[in-house]
Amino acid sequence: MSLASVGITAFAQPPATAPTMRIAGKPTQLITSNDLPAARIVRLPPVDDRVKQVVVTALAIDPRGEWLAVAGDDHVIRLVHQETLKVVKTLGDGHRSQPSPVGHSDMIRTLAFDASGSRLASAGNDGRLIIWDRNEQFSVLQEIGSAPALACVNFSPSGHQLVAVGFDKEVFLISNQPTQNERLMSDCNDLRCGVYRHDGQALAVAGRDGHVHLFDPNTGKQIADQHLHTRRVRDLDFMPGSDVLVSVDEDGVIIRWDTKRDEVLSRQKITTGRLFSLAIVDEQRFAAAGSDDVIHLVDIGTDGQTLFVSGQLRGHVGSVATLAAVDGMVYSGGFDATLRRWDLSPDAIADSKIALGSDATTPANEPTPR
Repeated sequence: MSLASVGITAFAQPPATAPTMRIAGKPTQLITSNDLPAARIVRLPPVDDRVKQVVVTALAIDPRGEWLAVAGDDHVIRLVHQETLKVVKTLGDGHRSQPSPVGHSDMIRTLAFDASGSRLASAGNDGRLIIWDRNEQFSVLQEIGSAPALACVNFSPSGHQLVAVGFDKEVFLISNQPTQNERLMSDCNDLRCGVYRHDGQALAVAGRDGHVHLFDPNTGKQIADQHLHTRRVRDLDFMPGSDVLVSVDEDGVIIRWDTKRDEVLSRQKITTGRLFSLAIVDEQRFAAAGSDDVIHLVDIGTDGQTLFVSGQLRGHVGSVATLAAVDGMVYSGGFDATLRRWDLSPDAIADSKIALGSDATTPANEPTPR
């Protein structure tokens, strides 16, 4: 497996100063956590007695519908059954065993399955990128070291390429095929997210400077460079089967950008807090969360542009670090050391609330590094 990247040049200028953006109005539905069954709030079991509570730092959904991969600040990955939320397997030991430790030795910040569910990629502060092989009981298939701390990894739709970005300027494109491409260096020295479009013909990366870079992952040719945000971009993703990219930043702003037409469709501030995570729920809704402890459900208006907060998922008592969504379920994890599952299916919603349960007595943890 080779690691290579391709150079791009940024041309776009920062956006003109805009008037103060108003926060979206009150949600049409306040979804709190009253009477949440215990099975839907989980505290991950520590791997040893040196860790008292495990802060959830990253999530990934198994495309086969079996597992939820969950990373904690104890440097290990847990495979959790999606239905029961029971931990069935642990990957790595936090480098607590000797002489042959397996896995990560520092905080894991990112997880991603490939489209087939055959491989799971993980990376984080230790500069290791590990690919785990499902077909071999999730043993280590490949490990790449000597990288800077990494914030995000994602597979291309075909699974033939993997993007990794972290806390410097380089965008790593990793594949099984040798490449002659030059290193890809952005102007941003703190990249936080990277994701492929559904057709595999575009790759978006973003970070501290608010720019979203879009380029062809096959040639390295820059397609667009938009200065969409004024603060650090923390997460982004494409709407299902769409050219529209959704991104969130530390100013509490969500932006929708049509990458084919190079047109900003929506720009909306939804919170005074910082947004750290994003999950696409369906073609008309996504979830965003961060430092205000609330998961905001954001819907697209009938005009295809207006964004409004349709609901709020309340229950976390610490920053929500990571989100994932599948089949009407939203999974969340964060600094309060809980993993939560929220059922957004119509059958679960009654009297404008989801009967999910209160965990208000859970003490907030000290924030992990961001």
